[in-house]
Amino acid sequence: MGIQSNSRRVFKGFTLVELLVVIAIIALLMAVLLPALNKARSQAKRIVCLSGIKQLVTGWMSYAETYDGKLVNGGQPWSNGDVKEPYWCTPLPPLETTDETGGPYPAIRFDWDISLPYAERVSLLKRGALYKFCQNVKSYRCPEADKDAHRTYIIPESMNARWAHGHAEGEVAKKIGQIKKSKERVVFFEERRITLDTFVFPYSTNAATVYWDSDRPNVIHGNGANFGFADGHAEYHKWECHSTIELATPITNPPSYDVYRNACKGNVDAIWVENAVWGVTPK
Repeated sequence: MGIQSNSRRVFKGFTLVELLVVIAIIALLMAVLLPALNKARSQAKRIVCLSGIKQLVTGWMSYAETYDGKLVNGGQPWSNGDVKEPYWCTPLPPLETTDETGGPYPAIRFDWDISLPYAERVSLLKRGALYKFCQNVKSYRCPEADKDAHRTYIIPESMNARWAHGHAEGEVAKKIGQIKKSKERVVFFEERRITLDTFVFPYSTNAATVYWDSDRPNVIHGNGANFGFADGHAEYHKWECHSTIELATPITNPPSYDVYRNACKGNVDAIWVENAVWGVTPK
């Protein structure tokens, strides 16, 4: 009598409930891991940004060494009209418009105006006085910035970039030897959208009257920004005041300058920038 073997195997698939459980677990893991991955990605871009600023500061110092300590012209149109040297970064050509009488009127074009092709904006960048000393085009922009931006850094008016309208008071350094407290003095500010001329910040010795003016801080790096200093180093600075962060965040339809100025008057962030620009710690 033969032995019958009933070895047929039964393969069982996922039930609907089990499948839903697996999907829920995957979704939970993604929810937990994605913020960490985004944070790591942002920190990596912050490091790249710091490296770019460091290269610019090194080029800025090399320029001064080459020209007997003289600082590169840190201005743009509407700034340091008393300085005749080429701009550190060649501005975009003006737009040809007309005035109220119908006559030609050259309108200043902002650096974030992408109506001019990226390649042309970069070619202008290469004509700047600093490019000879810092020839890495990528070092002029932060990777966190808008993808079409060709430049995201700006020099404060205190570094041979006096605003022609006399907005700022106090000492404007023309030579590197005139810079006091170089470890604390900023040479390159990071801006998400570059303003028209220099980084403008009023001079004051009274903490209660220190305020942000037309140039808002960048808050793209976790409510902070990167800075390059006159002694050659670069570092990240995180803003402390809620008003600074809240009012600086919008890129489109930001609050008016008066609203911004009054809300941020006398806060610790404004005082920090006051010292970074002018080397003055308000009392």
